[in-house]
Amino acid sequence: MILTIRTKLFIAIFLACLLTVGGVAGVMQFNFKRSFLDYLNEQESRSLTQIETQLINLYAAKGSWDILDEEPRQWEKLLHTAVRSSLFPANGDEPDDAQPPFLPPPNTHELGGMPPPRHPLKHRMDRFTSRIVLLDSQRKLLKGNNRFGTPEDLHSLQLQGKTIGYLGLHRRQSLTEKVDVEFADRWQRIVWLVGLLALPITGILSFLVARHLGRPIQALRAGTQQLTSGNYALRMASSGRDELGQLTHDFNKLAERLQQNETSRKQWIADIAHELRTPLSVLRGEIEALQDGINQPDAQTFNSLHQEVSQLQHLVDDLYNLSMSDSGALSYHKRPLDVLALLRETLTLHSTQLHEQNLQVDTLGLGVQPVMIQGDPQRLQQLFTNLLENSLRYTDKPGQLRIVSSLQPQWLEIRFEDSPPDVPDTALPRLFERLYRVESSRNRATGGAGIGLSICHNIVTAHDGSISAHHAALGGLEIRVRLPLNT
Repeated sequence: MILTIRTKLFIAIFLACLLTVGGVAGVMQFNFKRSFLDYLNEQESRSLTQIETQLINLYAAKGSWDILDEEPRQWEKLLHTAVRSSLFPANGDEPDDAQPPFLPPPNTHELGGMPPPRHPLKHRMDRFTSRIVLLDSQRKLLKGNNRFGTPEDLHSLQLQGKTIGYLGLHRRQSLTEKVDVEFADRWQRIVWLVGLLALPITGILSFLVARHLGRPIQALRAGTQQLTSGNYALRMASSGRDELGQLTHDFNKLAERLQQNETSRKQWIADIAHELRTPLSVLRGEIEALQDGINQPDAQTFNSLHQEVSQLQHLVDDLYNLSMSDSGALSYHKRPLDVLALLRETLTLHSTQLHEQNLQVDTLGLGVQPVMIQGDPQRLQQLFTNLLENSLRYTDKPGQLRIVSSLQPQWLEIRFEDSPPDVPDTALPRLFERLYRVESSRNRATGGAGIGLSICHNIVTAHDGSISAHHAALGGLEIRVRLPLNT
């Protein structure tokens, strides 16, 4: 059985809420009786304060504890006052000789001769007084029961700076009064009842949250299936700024990139077919003319055939180099080299061709001082050759080419500026796309296939540099190359 992401989210959220509710209820159950017992002990400890004051006054009046033996009701009266103060703090100013409400007169006739039941407050008073202990200054028992031993917390009774005795209370170790036990049990039942009522609410909330979180995931899954089927025009509506919203944004970017790649692939195939069709058509026409006897197999015909084959071979080589560069399979053997010396060497190799094409070359900043970078000399020479051939192919004759180098703190910038024609603004960012040509001014009649600048871009990128196209001050195109220095 395969669980959907929505089901997994529901189970995870529900279990998390269930564990949280159960944990809170368990902790509250565990701590409540202890906290309630501490509360009762604290209330009883506060009752001892009034007994302390009255005991000190009683001792001061008689000068000893003998009065407790002479008048036993004094001890009961003190305890009664303390109990009433703890149970009925609002009536703490009630006269001490008032009849306590928890001491009803016995009425055996109404109960058929049976003794009356003990009042719960009387029962509490008995348990409370049974845990009170009064000791003299020598810690000998005066009042109370010593079966529990000496209380841990003894209150010193002081009269004029002299210790006259000690008053202590044995703390409760458990809930013994019926009313307290019933209250604790009732409160615990309420906690568990609230926990049980929280279960369906938790289930509903978990379902709603899981459905809310699962909806964009399901939508992305359906969109992915459409992408795999070739629907690259699909775009998903953003669901927010969280991770799911970012995932939707990334999905749209992926769909856009796939659509661009598909369009580029189709254009790439169409352009390659177009570029190969022209020289093949010329070759076929020349060969058919020879077969029909229209042309003679003389030197002019062979030169024409050779020119078309060379052009076709050059195009195939460019396509191969571009495909190798795009796939990262083009090998680079980098080493420290003087890039300006390599540029001067490339200009020397093309000096004859530049002169024949009536293209005047001006250089600035190409001195003899070496500028070292980490690069592949063969690929960098290919870069400079493609840039020179680009100017040779597309610049009107006679023309002008200016090569300027400038040294930056971490970069070397080389600019190739030529004379008209220029390219439109919209064409500048696309010049480095494969097989792209500006048909209005730089067309195939010049012999270019729109591949050289794409190879240049890949070579510069492989050297961690950048290349860009701008309008030249001479009226043509400026290609700006930046290469990192060897630091």
